[in-house]
Amino acid sequence: MNEINKMKSEVEGINSDNQTYITLERKYETLIKDVRRYEGELADYNLALDKYRSDTKPEDIEALFMHIKNQNDKQRAHLDKVFAEKRDMENEIANVEGQI
Repeated sequence: MNEINKMKSEVEGINSDNQTYITLERKYETLIKDVRRYEGELADYNLALDKYRSDTKPEDIEALFMHIKNQNDKQRAHLDKVFAEKRDMENEIANVEGQI
């Protein structure tokens, strides 16, 4: 009985550790996304500061901004299209599975 109780407590410990790991993994993923976003913002600020220090004309900075914005808009539209296609495919798969 002692051995069984010991094994049960070990299993409970393992399950607890697993739940903790899963929770920490989710938190890690959230934090790494935040870090990447902040790194991108920092890169943007550093670029703007470099342009300011090098006496770049505001028109050039605005043109660069518009170029980057247009690229981001194109990429956003492409990603939206890809996600829509993925959703449609998943719906189609669900329908086929339902028919099966």
